[in-house]
Amino acid sequence: MVKDFFQDLKHSKTTPGGVIRALRTNFKITLKELAKATGIAESNLSLIENDKVEVGVKRASLIATALGIEPSSILFPQGYESPYQRKIDEVKKVAMRIFGAKRKQLKFV
Repeated sequence: MVKDFFQDLKHSKTTPGGVIRALRTNFKITLKELAKATGIAESNLSLIENDKVEVGVKRASLIATALGIEPSSILFPQGYESPYQRKIDEVKKVAMRIFGAKRKQLKFV
């Protein structure tokens, strides 16, 4: 159920606040209950859900724990791709050319 929820998010323009609100309402958890569980003020949770305030790593971790998910699901609702992905792919290709034979000998591949 939750897995399907996150698969659907990858194809939409969802925000961290939208993820929190969707899961909270799906699990029929009130803002007051989530505030009590996380120690985050109800007013701050509302601001986060409405994308008026950045959630941040600490609050995402607390909220995610309360909702039973990973913080990265809140912080990166469409998944995460490094801004350096193009360079990473380039380095992989060059490294395979240079070190490929050595890796095969050592069975790293």
